[in-house]
Amino acid sequence: MLTMTSRERLLAAYRRAEVDRIPCSPRFAFWAMDYYGNASLETQLRAAHEFAFDLHTNVSVFWSPFELGVRDSYDLPGVECTVAWSKDGDFDVATRTFRTPGGTLTDRLCIPPKGDRRFGMSPNPFRTEHLVKSRADLAAVRYLLPDPKRADVAAYFREVERVGENGLVQLNIHSALNHRAGEMMSTEDLMVLYFDDREFFAELMDIGHQQQMAEIQVALTAGVRHFFLNWYYNSMSTGWSPPFWTDVYQPQLREACALIHAAGGTADYYDDGKCMAILDLLADAGIDVLETLTPPPVGDVDLAAVKRRIGDRVCLKGYTDLIYVLKLGTPDLIDRTVRDAIAVAGPTGFILGTSDSIRDGTPIENVRAYFAAARKYGALGKG
Repeated sequence: MLTMTSRERLLAAYRRAEVDRIPCSPRFAFWAMDYYGNASLETQLRAAHEFAFDLHTNVSVFWSPFELGVRDSYDLPGVECTVAWSKDGDFDVATRTFRTPGGTLTDRLCIPPKGDRRFGMSPNPFRTEHLVKSRADLAAVRYLLPDPKRADVAAYFREVERVGENGLVQLNIHSALNHRAGEMMSTEDLMVLYFDDREFFAELMDIGHQQQMAEIQVALTAGVRHFFLNWYYNSMSTGWSPPFWTDVYQPQLREACALIHAAGGTADYYDDGKCMAILDLLADAGIDVLETLTPPPVGDVDLAAVKRRIGDRVCLKGYTDLIYVLKLGTPDLIDRTVRDAIAVAGPTGFILGTSDSIRDGTPIENVRAYFAAARKYGALGKG
């Protein structure tokens, strides 16, 4: 077989077709920030060349006022937004007020000090007050949905041009929960709401779902074909169960995949938590790729079982544990883990990756051992 480019190799794996070698495509932003000083696209391309792996990168062009963080301004017609700042110990506290024709909403976010490594490489803010307190707030929420047609989708194509054949660029699309309903209310309150007021729950979820569908349609119309479906808020690790998935989430995922496939596109489903109980629901929804296949103790993935159950329908991506194998393990453990993963899940329909981003502080000898094992065993397609 002729040597493939990284882009060709990844797309062949998506189709579960023959590849010249098993792709290796880890998530590594945190490690890049620590090792190189940043995780820019130029740094990602440099790392892919230095360590000889197949770059996956995703671009975000759609924004949401429900995302974690505070913007300098909010471009929402007919909405007035003010932000009041205060301090709570080490944290900056932002109290936001949105005045809309449908009512006034407020929330409060605590933001860790930037660059303070006590809070991690890239710590998330957290909410002490959520925007939605009752069903009456939904009228105002609808005014906080940015028009997807005003997004700079051209930014995606600029990155595609810069990456070229050196990798695959995907467009980031959040689920109805991710940075949408899952930030309008707390997860615990959403779960209770499902049982206490099903109509309220359904209406809130539908707001996020229709927004993601509108974003996908705008992107497809512009020519985007490869999508990174960001669904980690929906994870079994978050506390959702198969009945939730059967009733609410799988129908939403199926609709999103059908829209993408109707245009000849691909859907890469991302969840870095547990997933064994919903494997068939995910495959039946029509996803092309499932990542990150997190093994125990953090996740629950039995890679051989996943390959048997859905490997004929879905490309599998990820698996290598980023803490107990890559960061805290030895080069020998890393070598065995990569060898066994490729033997179990390859040679087709598998992309060796990681259970999330390789963490800052991971020893360089372990990183090198990982890529060396990927080249050694991936070239053979077996352990």
